Amino acid sequence: MVLLSMAIIVALLVTIALPIAAGIWLNKKWHVPWRVITYGALAYFIVQALMTFLFSGFVSLVDNGTLVLSDQAYLAVQLSISVVFAALLGVLIRWAGMKFIKESLVSLEAAYAIGLGYGGVESLIGVGLPLLMTFISMLSNTNVDPQTTTLAPEVVLQLEALWQIQPFVPLAGSLERIAALVMHITVTVLVLQAFTRKKHTWLAAAFGVELLTNGMILGLAEAGLAYGWVILIAVILMAANLYLLYRLQAFDVRVATMLEEPSQDELFPS
Repeated sequence: MVLLSMAIIVALLVTIALPIAAGIWLNKKWHVPWRVITYGALAYFIVQALMTFLFSGFVSLVDNGTLVLSDQAYLAVQLSISVVFAALLGVLIRWAGMKFIKESLVSLEAAYAIGLGYGGVESLIGVGLPLLMTFISMLSNTNVDPQTTTLAPEVVLQLEALWQIQPFVPLAGSLERIAALVMHITVTVLVLQAFTRKKHTWLAAAFGVELLTNGMILGLAEAGLAYGWVILIAVILMAANLYLLYRLQAFDVRVATMLEEPSQDELFPS
């Protein structure tokens, strides 16, 4: 129980505290305003709203008999919509934000901020906050007595099952979230190349990176591959994304040095 609690706390630090700490670092070190990070978070919410609309339309077509699919085909189409359209919309909305928002967002520091906002809010809402609520519930019912508790029997069984989870599971999930955050930053830096190199083929590269990363992780998980292997593949893909950032000179320390002195208004005029 103690080891699992410690592992969950580490996972909470990664999924909640890490994105916030990274945002503070960008704000203090690179003088990136919080509103630029918020643009990335807003892009994520827009994508989720559009994805909800697409899923609702798909489910309606199945329910009214327009599409007749087997259970396996139904799940396959759902997975395809989730992976393909999430990647496509994510790239297009980030590109549109950089192009049409009346602010200087065509820069490496802005790309990092938008990618952090996008991946950070995904980590917070998709993993961090649900995990926190679950952990609070687990701690509040550590000594629950099935004979006297007012909780439903299925809830008691669920809580008991949660305490049986191996500590490596939340730790492995933390690695996957870090990998996802790196991927979103990489995708945003690739979108940036469409402006700096003036070739829209970089948008296709950004789409391909997100499609490949999420497609492999979700696809292998749905195929029943052992969780440990899925996380290992996520880490390998993260290393590939880091190498891609290196090849794009996204770690150029001269950029950080140039950004240490100017004020926010000079870097990001309103």
